[in-house]
Amino acid sequence: MSGHPHDDQARADLHAELARLEHVFVAHDDVSLHVVRSRPWDRGERRAPVLFLHGYPDTVDTWSLQLAALGQSHPVAAFDQRGVGRSTAPSARAGYAFERYLGDIEAVIDELTGPEGQVHLVAHDWGAALAWMFAEQPRYARRLRSLSILAGPHPNLMLRRLSRAAKNPRELGFLFDQLRKSWYILFFQLPWLPEQLITRQFPEMWVRALRSGGVPKEDPLLREFDAEGTRRAALTPLALYRQALFRKSQPPRPIEVPTCLVVPLRDMALRPELYDDVHEVAADLEVHRLDANHWAHRERASEVSGILEAFIRRVEHDS
Repeated sequence: MSGHPHDDQARADLHAELARLEHVFVAHDDVSLHVVRSRPWDRGERRAPVLFLHGYPDTVDTWSLQLAALGQSHPVAAFDQRGVGRSTAPSARAGYAFERYLGDIEAVIDELTGPEGQVHLVAHDWGAALAWMFAEQPRYARRLRSLSILAGPHPNLMLRRLSRAAKNPRELGFLFDQLRKSWYILFFQLPWLPEQLITRQFPEMWVRALRSGGVPKEDPLLREFDAEGTRRAALTPLALYRQALFRKSQPPRPIEVPTCLVVPLRDMALRPELYDDVHEVAADLEVHRLDANHWAHRERASEVSGILEAFIRRVEHDS
C-alpha cells in the first residue's frame, strides 16, 4: 500500500508511460536480443533515438524511469544484454567476448535506425564500460550522436589510474579503498562458488545489492521484477568479470562524439578519482558530480533524467 496519494498517481503515470513501449526481438550471432522501444516506432524520425544500456546485475527495467521521462520528448529504447532478462544466451563461452557485446549494440542500432542511423547512447556500470569501447572504435563511433555515461569509468583509463596510485605512497589510501570496493570482482573469479551463492540467495542478495547502491526501499524495481530474467542478470555477466580482470590494457583512444559524464560521489563500487583522466580522451566533455550512490538513476531519477535531457537537447541544437 502506498503512503501518499501523490505516490499512487506518480506510479500510475509511470506505468501508463511504460505501457506505450513495444517489445521486439533482434537477432544477432546466435542470440535473440529483447528490445523495448517507443510505440509506434518510425525509422524515418529525424531525431536520433536515445538507447539505454544497463549494467550488472540489471535488465532493461533499471531504466524505466528514464524511458518514461525522456520518452515524452524523444524516441527511446533499451535492450537486455545477451543472456540477461528476456534475451537468449549464446551457445558457447566465446559468445561472451567483448566484441560480441559491441556487435549486439550495433545490431540494435541497425534495427532502430537502419544501417546508417545514429543514436544517443546512455550507459550505466558494465554497460558504460561497453559504451566506452564502442565509442572509441571508428567502426562503431559513427553510429553515435552522443555518449552519456553514468557510474562507469573508461576501462583503460581506470587501470592506468590505479597503476599510477600503486606507485605513489600518498595515494595508497585511495588504492586500497578502491580494491575494497571491488572485492566482488575478485570473488567472481572463483569457480562455481559465486554461481552457487547467487542461486541460493536470490533474490535477497540482488535486493541487498541494489539497496546498498542507493535504490530507495520504496522503489517498485525491488518488488516488480521478472524473477527468472533478473536471476539470469545476476549470473550471466560473471563471464564478463572473469575476462575483464585479465584483459590487457590498451592505450586509450579519442572519443570524438559529445560526451556527458555523471559521477556519483557516494558510489559503493567506484571512487570518483577513477574519472580523473577522462578529459584526455573526450574533447567535448560535460561532467556532473552528484551526491548519489551507484544507482543514481534510481536514487536521483529526476535529476539524472534532467541532465540527460538537457545534454541531448544541447547536442541536437549544435548539430
